[in-house]
This record gives sequence, C-alpha cells and structure tokens, in this order.
Amino acid sequence: MQRLKVSACCPSCGAPLELQEGANVSRCPFCNLPLLFQSPNSILTYYLEPQVNQKEIPFRLDRFRKEKGESLSQRVDEIKLYYLPFWRFTCEIFYMQVDESSTEPFQEKTENEILTRDWDINFPANDSNDFALNTLGLRPEWLKLRLLTDKNLIKTGNVLNLELDSSSAKEKALKSLQLLMENKRSSGKELVSRLLDETLSLIYFPLWIVNFIAKDGKYHQIIDAITGRTLKQNPGYFEFKENSTRETEKISVPKIIPHRCPNCGGDLPVTPFHLIFPCDNCSRIWEISANGYLPIKGEIAKVINPELTKPSKSVCYYPFWVFPAKPVKERDFSIQKLVELIPSEIGWFKVKDKSKPFLFYVPAFEIRNLSKIPALSLVLTRTQPDLETESWDKNKLTGGVMSAEDAQKIAEILWIHLISEKVNLSLDEWKELVLEKGKLVWYPYYEECNFLEDLVTGYTFQMYRP
Repeated sequence: MQRLKVSACCPSCGAPLELQEGANVSRCPFCNLPLLFQSPNSILTYYLEPQVNQKEIPFRLDRFRKEKGESLSQRVDEIKLYYLPFWRFTCEIFYMQVDESSTEPFQEKTENEILTRDWDINFPANDSNDFALNTLGLRPEWLKLRLLTDKNLIKTGNVLNLELDSSSAKEKALKSLQLLMENKRSSGKELVSRLLDETLSLIYFPLWIVNFIAKDGKYHQIIDAITGRTLKQNPGYFEFKENSTRETEKISVPKIIPHRCPNCGGDLPVTPFHLIFPCDNCSRIWEISANGYLPIKGEIAKVINPELTKPSKSVCYYPFWVFPAKPVKERDFSIQKLVELIPSEIGWFKVKDKSKPFLFYVPAFEIRNLSKIPALSLVLTRTQPDLETESWDKNKLTGGVMSAEDAQKIAEILWIHLISEKVNLSLDEWKELVLEKGKLVWYPYYEECNFLEDLVTGYTFQMYRP
C-alpha cells in the first residue's frame, strides 16, 4: 500500500525528522538517537499544511475564470481556510474461494489458491458542507503528514467537526471492501477472507474558500490548499453549515522515547515497521506495547541437517509464530488424527512421533511479497519439523512485524485451505479451529540478495516483490 511521509520532532535535540506512515521506529538524523513511536492499536490524527498561501488565491481565482472564458473578479470579499477531516482505513487481505456447501460431500473439489492484496480507502468525516472533495487522492511523493498533537496547530483555519465516528467509519470502509470482494466471487463459490494490519487514522485536509464579486454577480470558489487546483465554483457566497456534532474522538499522540533495551540500555535495531526486537547485547527479546516494552520468550531452532549447511555462508535466524491447533469438534487432536483425516498429505506420515499436537507455523518477519506468506507457512506446517533448540549466543536474530493476533488469522485461512480441497470433508463441519497461545521460534536461513534458503526443509523463496 502507499505509505505517506510523516513529520515529527526528536524529543532529545528538537530537530525535525521524517518517517513513513505506520513506522514504529526511526533514527534522528542529527543526534543519531534511535526512537520508538508508541502507538499500538490507537487512532493517530494527522494534518496537512497548506502549500498555497493566501496571497496566491486571487491570482488562482482569476486564472481559473480566464481558462473558462469568464470575466475576471472585480473584488475579493473573503478568503478563509478550512480543515476537512478524512477517515483513512488500510489493511492487508488474505482471501480464497472455496466450493459452496453441497449435499454431496464426495463431489469433486477444485484446488483453492490463497490470494493477497492491499486495501486503502479514505472518505470525508464531515458531509454537512459540500467541498467537492470525496477522496484525498493519495500522492505519497509530495503529501507529507504532520502528527496532530494539539488542535492549536491548525488554529489558523476553521476545523470542521467529525460527523462520522471511528466505529461508523470502520463499518463504512468494511462495507466498501465487502462489495469489492463480492464482485470477485465466482458463481458457486464461497469467499473466505481475513484482514491483517487493520489501521484507522484521521487526516485533516486544508481547503481555501474565497467569496468574490464578478461582473455578473457574486461567486465562491473552493481551492485545494495543497495543489492550488480549483475544485468547485458556484454562484453566491459560500454558506458554512454549522453542525452540532460534539467531538467524541480523542487525539492519539504517540509517545516518542529512546529505542533502547530496558534491560541493558543498548540500542535496539532501527527497523521501522517491526513489533518484536531482539537485543544483540543482552540476548533479551522485546515486544512494543502501549506501555513500553514487554519481555517475551523465544526459542532458537538448531540446524540438524548437515547436508543443508554451507560453511561459506553465515546463518541468520527468522521468527515464526507457532500455534498448537485443533478443530472445534475434536477434544484431543494429534498429527495421527490429522493423518487419518487428510491422508493425501504425505508429509505428515514422515513425522516420527505422531502423538504430538498439530502445529501451525506462520512467519512473523517482514515479507513484502505477501503472496509468499501462505506458501512459506504451509511448507513448515506440512512438514511438522521435530527440531531441537539451542542457546542464543552468537546467532543473528531478525525482528518481527506480525502480531500473534494477525498470525492466528493466517492460520485460520490456511486450515480452511487444507480441508477445502478434500473430497471426504464437509467444510461447514470442520472449518472452525481452536488455536492455543502461540510462541515465537527462530528458524535458520541463508541470505542471498532478496532470497532466503530454509536450512530445515531446503525451501527457497523471494522476500520482496520483483
């Protein structure tokens, strides 16, 4: 998805710094301090500074009228700046189409592919006044957001109240998404989807309103304060419609603190979108939260297949969420029962101890090529590797970007993928899954350019979009 630039200030030296929208970590370019922006699960509020100043408005007004073949303005009576609030909702979608339920459970079923896409939508939060602007038209190359820590930062303009609260805004966004996905659904298919990294934010957009008199009467223009483009011209002066809606949304201001290990004080990795940070200095692992850092435990998988090792290459470790799982209808569930349930999955027959619980493996590290996540997860899930763990002394651990909640959603859709292709299973009967609390396990990989090679299964994949 398109990420906009966000401006903030270093709490140490006061210097301006710039980061990408949604980033959790940055580094001050002046004092070199690593910084953590604490804002998990909160609605952040931004604003855009006008790029067109008030002195330019009369010239832009007349240029627009000249291009339309209309007479120039005779007098400008009023120029006002307004800030129109927009809701913005973004997420990542994992979805697939499966055969709808049938009274014939042994009918032939087709292979179902898990697809991915980004979703990004924005719309005005105030509809009382017609500003002829229905979308921000995201332009990341020059739209620079500023964190709104206080409404006084935009006191030079008229700030419109929110007429659409956050819960209604999310409901509206999800309805639009549902309509889009429904149009993708094929006849006779059921659409299964999960939303990851759901983010709702509020952006205040500046507009100039100018009331003027021309040869043939009174007019008003609405001008985009970012591009200077005239959005609308109508006869008569602009009449602002005041609404009585009381602001119910609180401005969420992220706490900006030094990004350092709470245990040893060493700098943690400056990886912008990570949620999980291993400390290379004291071998602790931390997850960011609303209250700072939470210590979490992690296990390191030991390389047990010498045929896959290459002395000329160094090993890096990447994290996976591992969840014990079982269908809702089963009290006790093991790999043996899974073998009996889905005998076509040959990999599970190779597991030595089939009395172990069935585990789902979901990558927690950053993979920008989203379509690789299901494939990589299924490689380990279908293998159910029996690995030993080792101490974290000289190993290089990579941080994680995926929360346990999002990883569980991936596991749910992978389970439906596994059972939906089996002719002897009813999807409605088996699709509900119970996932126990997950744990983080770091697995060994070789790095080469944008490719990673798994030392457990030998699977190689590309992390980034080509």
